Amino acid sequence: MDQPTAHFDLLREPWIPVERLDGTAGSLSIREALVGAHRVRRIAGEIPGESLALLRLLLAFVYRIYALPEEWGERARAGLWGELRASGSFDEDRIDAYLAEFSGEFDLFDAKHPFYQVPGLAYMGSAKEFDPVSEFMLDVPKPEKFLFSMRGFRHLDTLPLDLAARYLAIAQAYDVAGIKSPVVGNTSAKSGKAYAPKGALGTGWCGALGGIYLEGGSLFETLLLNWVLFLRNVPVAVSGDLPPWERDVPSPDTCQREPTGPVDLLTWQSRRMRLVPTEDGRAVRGVIISYGDVLVPANRQRFEMMTGWRESQQQKKKLGTATVPLMPVAPDTARALWRGLPGLLSVADGHDRLRPGVINWMDELQDMQSADDWRLSVRIVCQGLSYGTQSSVVDDAMEDSVDLRAALFRGDSEAVSEMLDVIEKTDKAVNHLIQFVQNVERSQGDWRRYESYSDAAASASREDVRERAYDALDGLYRSRIASFPDAGVLEYCASWRSDARSIIGRLAREYVSERHVSFFSERNGVSVGKALIWLNGALAKTLP
Repeated sequence: MDQPTAHFDLLREPWIPVERLDGTAGSLSIREALVGAHRVRRIAGEIPGESLALLRLLLAFVYRIYALPEEWGERARAGLWGELRASGSFDEDRIDAYLAEFSGEFDLFDAKHPFYQVPGLAYMGSAKEFDPVSEFMLDVPKPEKFLFSMRGFRHLDTLPLDLAARYLAIAQAYDVAGIKSPVVGNTSAKSGKAYAPKGALGTGWCGALGGIYLEGGSLFETLLLNWVLFLRNVPVAVSGDLPPWERDVPSPDTCQREPTGPVDLLTWQSRRMRLVPTEDGRAVRGVIISYGDVLVPANRQRFEMMTGWRESQQQKKKLGTATVPLMPVAPDTARALWRGLPGLLSVADGHDRLRPGVINWMDELQDMQSADDWRLSVRIVCQGLSYGTQSSVVDDAMEDSVDLRAALFRGDSEAVSEMLDVIEKTDKAVNHLIQFVQNVERSQGDWRRYESYSDAAASASREDVRERAYDALDGLYRSRIASFPDAGVLEYCASWRSDARSIIGRLAREYVSERHVSFFSERNGVSVGKALIWLNGALAKTLP
């Protein structure tokens, strides 16, 4: 087995890609990112999910550097949060004091405690020593499907150390499920193959999440906004909740266990991994990767703050639980984030327990502090992946964001109800447009095909109309949400609905113009003129 000769200390070496407040790009070490967080605009990951994985890592540091006594009440916790926010930056001395306790745990190739890895990890048998680096790069397909990759295959023999570190963090968060090669020490391997335990999550932990976080004007503000200290008078952080660098090195074996708290989940080690350096120690040429810590994703809302939750009757039967479990809501990569705001912000009928913890945290903070402190805009960001074929491949990825005022996170805000009402009725309005298209086709004699949309071509036509409608509405809705006022809410929403009706009406007229059909010729009791009248009537009721 190769003895590592490389060294790459993540505390000191630049590897986290960032965009600074002055607009320049660069890379920072962990220490630089924390100490200078107030000078950084955001983490600038290259692929969806990368920024979230790195943000969660830095957030775990914030929890540990500013670890609070469990007996502290919500007033004391909110007070510390407010003082830190007012200071404008993290305490450099406090950061250095914490980091000084860990000299080797952040070296990628430390002999005893390599970062996010298991030293000496090796595959069973002699079939292969290690996999190529492409094996843990989620944006690189298998060799037989490499035609569809954005990367050149001949450039994947090695990875620079900084890039390898980023892919290591991403793999721990998002790696695909499926058959893995068993490693020495794996006690659950069958016929030379390793699987996730039945009923447990096969992908990395973040692969199951909606990946919701809040973004402020700087990385410092972003970390504070997502640093949830309590919800419903209950502290989120608990004693004994430690990140991997404060724990013993895990065994090579797959382990199904319970998370100890938010820090554990932020840095969840879903894989047992080891990076193999080149002989000169300047790059990574291979990887050993297999299943690590696995868990059942149900009812993790106590510690996981970055996803919404839904009740699942199906999982109740599958898991055999007495109550309906709450499951994390994975991102819908086909929907713009603003379309999902009703599910993220609404607290009707007790649904505050289904909202992401970071959303509820903003609600809690505004109860504790002056309203003048919350006249600011916050960006809700969603990053995530969707998987296919038993979660063994990445089907799609998404990254989207919506800007809105912090006051709109309040569960008791009437303004929120008005805003969400407009958004929720948009689906109905778009369906009216689809019905209009169906009626136009009927007027041309195509009745049976468009009656039920069972025809594949008709179904595709419907989805094309839906996609075109939401593309046309996208700019309006993002602008209206970002500019939502403190006063005159009813008039603002009325104007918003009027603009939406105009856009859908324009799309309807454009569709007729493109089809070159008569307004007055009638078949099957339908004409284009009648279809427009019906559409306008339906829109007037839906978006009054």
